[in-house]
Amino acid sequence: MYQSILVPVDGSDQSRAALEVATRLVAADAQSLYVLNTQEAPLAEDGIGKVAGAPALNAEELVQQKGRGVIEQVCQQVGIDSQQAQPIVRAGKPAQTILAEAKRLGVDAVVMGSRGNSNIKSLVVGSVSHRVMHVAPCAVIVVG
Repeated sequence: MYQSILVPVDGSDQSRAALEVATRLVAADAQSLYVLNTQEAPLAEDGIGKVAGAPALNAEELVQQKGRGVIEQVCQQVGIDSQQAQPIVRAGKPAQTILAEAKRLGVDAVVMGSRGNSNIKSLVVGSVSHRVMHVAPCAVIVVG
């Protein structure tokens, strides 16, 4: 059993399965089941902002809103509530954000899906789970 687990979720079936596994692996007396969603900050929609690649003025609000929605949906599907899991929403690139949060929180393990809601680029560059497995400062459990 682990005392603290970080579970990145993106709404995919694999991330839901990872959360189910994590709820079984976390010690009954542990209070540290962290559910993380990472969103890329939306870009500005005005002409200059688009060209510059600047984030939208309300980017953080949009990231938090969308990320909390994903976390709530996955937690509901698994049958856990906010008392059992601590939601975290961050803007950024998934692998970097997962690694930074694992280090910041000092978790015992990261439990994540083998594949998520990815695009073709992730197939060329390498999957998020592959990167996390090789760099994380803790155990990484990949759920298929």
